[in-house]
Amino acid sequence: MGYFISIESKTCTGCRICEIVCSLSHTGACWPERARLRVVSEETDGWIDSVPVLCMQCEVPACRLACPTGAIFEGGPAGARLVAAEKCIGCSACVWACPFGASELDLVTRVAYRCDQCEGDPLCVKHCPTGSLRYVPEDKLTIAEQRRKLEVFINLQRMIRG
Repeated sequence: MGYFISIESKTCTGCRICEIVCSLSHTGACWPERARLRVVSEETDGWIDSVPVLCMQCEVPACRLACPTGAIFEGGPAGARLVAAEKCIGCSACVWACPFGASELDLVTRVAYRCDQCEGDPLCVKHCPTGSLRYVPEDKLTIAEQRRKLEVFINLQRMIRG
C-alpha cells in the first residue's frame, strides 16, 4: 500500500518552509531550488494563492512511461515513485511528461528527482506550520481529499497557463 501527501491549498501561506526543510534534508544545504517540491504562487485580485507541487504518486505514472531507461520505479517504505540514479541519463523525458511539474532534473548531479516522501517520514509534512500537508495511506483518502487532489491539479494548471 502506498502513501500520499495530501495538499490543502486553501491553507497554504506560501511560506516555503517545506522547500527549505526538503533541500536541507536532501542536499545538506539550504537550497530550495533543489528541493523535491515547489511552492507555486499566483496573485489574483490582491490575494496570493500558493500551491505546494510534489509528486502526486500517479496510479499510471507518465514519468515512468516516458523514461527510456526504466530508471523510475516504485519503492522504499512508502511505495513512492523513485529514480535509480545509476540508470538515469538526464534526458528530462520524465520532467516533460509529468502533468504536475513534479519531476525535476538536478543541475548539479544531472539526475532526475521528485519527492521520495523521505522514506516514509516526510519532513515537509512535519514542518508545515499551517498543516496544509498531510501524510495519509492511499486507501484512507477520503472523497474530500481526492477532490482536493484534483483541485490542486486544476489550480496548478491554471497557474502555469496563466
